[in-house]
Amino acid sequence: MSAAIMAVNRRTLDKARRLREDLHRHPELAYEEVRTARVVAAALRAAGVREVRTGVAGTGVVALLRGAHAGRTVALRADMDALPIREETGLPYASVREGVMHACGHDGHTAILTAVAAVLAGMRERIAGRVKFIFQPAEEGGAGGRRMVEEGCLRDPDVDCIFALHARTVAAGQVELSLTPNVGVNGFRIIVHGRGAHGAAPHLAVDPVVIGAQIVTAAQTIVSRERRPDCPLVLSFCAFRAGTKDNIIPDSAELLGAIRATDMATLRRVRQALGRLARAVARSMRGRVEVADLEVYPPVKNDPELLALVAHVGGEVLGKRNVVRAKEQRMGAEDFAFYLPDQGGVPGVIFQLGVGTTENLHTARFDFGSKALEPGILMLANVALEALTPQRQVTGDKWQATQRDVADDEWSGTRRGGESRALCPLP
Repeated sequence: MSAAIMAVNRRTLDKARRLREDLHRHPELAYEEVRTARVVAAALRAAGVREVRTGVAGTGVVALLRGAHAGRTVALRADMDALPIREETGLPYASVREGVMHACGHDGHTAILTAVAAVLAGMRERIAGRVKFIFQPAEEGGAGGRRMVEEGCLRDPDVDCIFALHARTVAAGQVELSLTPNVGVNGFRIIVHGRGAHGAAPHLAVDPVVIGAQIVTAAQTIVSRERRPDCPLVLSFCAFRAGTKDNIIPDSAELLGAIRATDMATLRRVRQALGRLARAVARSMRGRVEVADLEVYPPVKNDPELLALVAHVGGEVLGKRNVVRAKEQRMGAEDFAFYLPDQGGVPGVIFQLGVGTTENLHTARFDFGSKALEPGILMLANVALEALTPQRQVTGDKWQATQRDVADDEWSGTRRGGESRALCPLP
């Protein structure tokens, strides 16, 4: 790592902190990141990145830094959108938008990648190759990553590999690695159609609230009785909307939720089971349902050789004790999967960066904070430099699976000889 950056100067860190707090104060939902994109583009140009393209996938930004020497092209990606949550942190830079906040750390991701662009632009003469900076909208539903790829963010010039980071509630500056950091998700909406009536005359109604409650309860048997007990599977109902008053049985109810699994075959079969169950429950109670898919995100499968590269960089710049394996299969999803080979993309890695808070992501009290800014900048900048190093041969080293890594031959969904199978088969 002859070109390694071992520290980030105070001026760059202060800019990153101010940008992160500004973005946190002004969060924007999926495909509404107009101000965020404008701020990012201005910061990139001010840092000396000359080729900046806006309006990709609606509100995305793609910038290209050309090194002084020929070489490969490495992409770094950050997501920009916030969540529909009312902030309760009480911070001086808390969200000024009612009901919208950066509860997943995308303000930190964006600030880090903007700072990385500034750092690498300052050493352009030492870079052999090109670095593409991808700031995408709509990771939190809306599949912004898929739209970015469809609109050419991995082309012109063609990208050889891609890297990203994501906030994790572990020790600040700690990097967590896994071959399968994110599962696939299938969002769904169930509309229950019944017949309304006065609350005092339930016998005249076909109550969609009761039908919906029965569906929520019965659907738990899909997880507990229709898959192997040792296979990760989550089926969550996260919204139940019905009615307007305490004495009116409504005509309909809406259920929203998501299925999460480690492979697409299981997602499809659970989705079929859910539709079958919902229709049967509704029919038995004289109602009917419509079941529709929301966004479907594939599982993320990190490249083993590039994961070894990230582990090496982490050990060099943060210390080996700060590079750890994931101890369990986490069930969160990530649309970084759309940039990867299974979806027609390129080899890549997304790693988890500790932010040093005990507050959970996607809650009203989460804040990315400032402790992880420098470690994040160091990791992404050095990963890009290492991946561009002309003499590096990314062939021998691979991230080796352990019994705790849900990614060896037995778990990955591929048997020796290449035969594909479902990870968690249903009857």
